[in-house]
Amino acid sequence: MLLARPAGIETRKIHGDDRDRAKLRDSYALVIEATGSPSGLRLALEMTEPRGTLVLKSTFHGATPVETWPIVVKELSIIGSRCGPFAAAISLLSTGEVEPRPLITRVFSLADVPKAIQFAQERGVMKVLLKP
Repeated sequence: MLLARPAGIETRKIHGDDRDRAKLRDSYALVIEATGSPSGLRLALEMTEPRGTLVLKSTFHGATPVETWPIVVKELSIIGSRCGPFAAAISLLSTGEVEPRPLITRVFSLADVPKAIQFAQERGVMKVLLKP
């Protein structure tokens, strides 16, 4: 979200509970689900407006039940997105058009890999880098 706002992309952080459900139902033409949580997928299906697009970035451990009726009834387009085009991404980084530093929460040395892994699992951590 830190990178999207300067690019003029409207973002919204939500709670994912009943406070959000009623007011967000069928609200967005494009929803990017990146919570890493099966409940995030359910909410994203609710948030996507009819004939909208839902981009799935999350991967879940194990099987995840999915109600398919919203996909069919609302005629949603579902796109899986694991990784993008690397050449374009590297170009954006090298020209400075994308600033990745706000995503880095902390840097660890290779000697501190166990500490880095433990830290990366804490709530609110975006990215952890390892340096030789």
